[in-house]
Amino acid sequence: MKFTRFNLSRVLVPVCSLVVLLMATSTQPGISAENEPDSVEYSDWIFDGYVELAEVPEPSGMCYHPGRNSLFLVDDGAINPDGSVRIAALFEIDLTASVLSKLEIGNDLEGVCWCSWDGMLYVCDEIDETVYVVDPDGLTVEGSFQVSREFDGEPLLAAGGNGFEGIEYIDGSPGAPGYFLLLNQDDPHALVRVEYEETIKPNLAVPVPIKSYKLLPQINLGELHYDRDERELWVVHSWMNVIEILDIDSLHLKRWEVCPGAAQEALAFDSEGRLWIGYDLGGLSRYVRPADATLVEATE
Repeated sequence: MKFTRFNLSRVLVPVCSLVVLLMATSTQPGISAENEPDSVEYSDWIFDGYVELAEVPEPSGMCYHPGRNSLFLVDDGAINPDGSVRIAALFEIDLTASVLSKLEIGNDLEGVCWCSWDGMLYVCDEIDETVYVVDPDGLTVEGSFQVSREFDGEPLLAAGGNGFEGIEYIDGSPGAPGYFLLLNQDDPHALVRVEYEETIKPNLAVPVPIKSYKLLPQINLGELHYDRDERELWVVHSWMNVIEILDIDSLHLKRWEVCPGAAQEALAFDSEGRLWIGYDLGGLSRYVRPADATLVEATE
C-alpha cells in the first residue's frame, strides 16, 4: 500500500493560541497551578503521507511493537448504514500500512498498548471497563480483566458512559513489573492507574482495583502515548488538536503542544522516530522531524 505524498514543507493545525492558553491555565481539578505552562509549543512535524486504510475504517487506538517492527491498531466497530454490524477488531499492519493480521474481539475497542514486561498486547474495551490480553504472535486472546468503577469504596467511573479511550503500560523499576494507565473519556475525565500484579491474580472475576487517579481538563480525550526516553505521558485531546504532556512520575503538566491533524484517536512512534496518527474519520497520516524529511512531489 502506498502513501500519498505532497510537497508541503509543513502542516500545522490552525488552533487559536488564546483558547489553548485558557485551557492550560484553567482551574480544572487535578491540574497543579504552580506547574501550569504559560505558552503552547507549535509542532515542527512535517507531513510525510496519508493512506486511507480501508480495512480499518475507524482507527481508535494504536501502538508500535519494537520486536515485530509493526503497528497494532484497534477499530471500535459500528452499525453500518445498511444495518449490518462491523465487529470491533485488532489489526497488525506493517510500516507500509499493509494489514498483516486481524482479530475480531470485544464490543467497542478504543486503545491498545504493548507491555514490555510480558510481551503481551493489552486492548481496552469501552464497554464494562474491560481489558483483553492478546499474544501478538498469532493474535490469540490469553485472558481479560475488568477495572473497578470504584476508588476507596466510593463510585468514580460512571457506568454505561464514554469509558476507556486509551491504555499505556508504564515500566517499573529494574526487575519489577510496572502499571497501566487508562484514559477515561467522560464522567469523569481522568487517568486511572491499575497495578500490573493486580491484573494477574487468579480470581479475575473480581474487578482490578484502581490504585490512584488524576482528573483531566474537560475537553475531548482521544489517546495516550508514553515516551519512555523522556518519561512523558502524552494525552491527546482530539477535537482541540492539542497534546497535554505530563511528567510520568508526578503527573504534573509540563506543556501543551499542537497535535497534527484532526479527530485524532490513535498515535504511535516507530523505531525511526516517525509519528503515526489515526483519525476517527478514517485513515492514517505519518509525520517526520525536519532533519529526517524526505518528501517527494506528488505526481498525477
